[in-house]
Amino acid sequence: MAQNDKLQFEFSGKERRLSFTLLAVGLVLAAIGIFTNLDSPTHIWTSLLYNTFFFVGIALGATFFISASTQGYGGWYIVFRRVMEAMSMYLPIGGVLLIIVTYLGAPYIYHWWDPAVVAHDSILSQKAAYLNVPGFMIRLCVYVIGWSGLAFLLRRNSVQGDTEYTRKMYQNSKYIAAAFLVFFAVSESMAAWDLFMSIQPHWFSTMWGWYNFLSYFVTSMSVTYLLCAYLQSQGYLPYMTKEHFQDIGKFMFAFSIAWTYVYFSQFMLIWYSNMPEETIYFKIRAAHYPFLMWFMFIINFITPFLILIARGAKRNFKVACSLAVVIIIGHWVDFFQMSIPGAIANMSHGGHEAHYPGIGLLEIGLFLTYAGLFLFVFFRNLASVSLLPVNHPLVKESFVHHT
Repeated sequence: MAQNDKLQFEFSGKERRLSFTLLAVGLVLAAIGIFTNLDSPTHIWTSLLYNTFFFVGIALGATFFISASTQGYGGWYIVFRRVMEAMSMYLPIGGVLLIIVTYLGAPYIYHWWDPAVVAHDSILSQKAAYLNVPGFMIRLCVYVIGWSGLAFLLRRNSVQGDTEYTRKMYQNSKYIAAAFLVFFAVSESMAAWDLFMSIQPHWFSTMWGWYNFLSYFVTSMSVTYLLCAYLQSQGYLPYMTKEHFQDIGKFMFAFSIAWTYVYFSQFMLIWYSNMPEETIYFKIRAAHYPFLMWFMFIINFITPFLILIARGAKRNFKVACSLAVVIIIGHWVDFFQMSIPGAIANMSHGGHEAHYPGIGLLEIGLFLTYAGLFLFVFFRNLASVSLLPVNHPLVKESFVHHT
């Protein structure tokens, strides 16, 4: 087989060094960040929470894309399906870390975690049937087990087909994909409510589940573009054409607009209705992070819209990869503003003034740490199987894909 036609990824020293370097640098920066913020455990644990979930969300987005494409008889993506399957394999590790971080950090993040607070708060008392410690942790474990288990079954079914792909295996893949989509439709929104909306338990939004999902899904598509572009530059994924990359770019473009629709609509409707129990979310952010509110709109909508609207930009690796990095950073900042302001505001309860931190060494260090772990898990899983599902019934459709 020619060097440029490699179907088995080799987890070489280059990728290992990249993963371990990110891990090492991230851990050092995170340690410095933790040491300099020991007086604010809420800041530390909330940063851990949103960084942990951010990378779980990237894996979730990949699993959702595979499942939706499987149910929709999509064939164009088969040439890079193994890339997304390897991304999805981060779910078990990231999910366990999410459970641990959430359980240990919850007393410092969630205002309702303290029974004494709930007892003196009429609103929280009414929500106690749902917002309680046992129910919260049981639900989180169910989410992680369901996501991880179904992602594992999807990949196992796919890998088994490399030996001999039968009609039954194809039907099973559709059953598993359908099960994931149904479970995901419910658990995705509930996880968003539990982990992030309940940070400010007096506030609610009916659009929150969509908002949370769109943020990490467009990030997942951007990560997919970057990883596929890197692999092709190393001689892998020879069957991926610029048409495939252009279509991934279309998802980056379309879901950047979808995110903006929900981001603006949530704000507009809450502002227009002028309901105190809803406006508090934006009041905190407008008062303490006014730059972020406008920056989010620019980096997550204006920039992708103006660049990716052009057909050539999606097919130009330098332009599209640069923009993918911008989108990833933009939505990582989005998760910062989803969580940190509300958690820090809770510290003002009890008579002491809260200090609202910016993005510093703690956040950057945790991002690099998880990025290194994610890449290590990704490359290791990618190297364990063929890069191409050679016996998949729609693989030829993927070869001849055109826009």
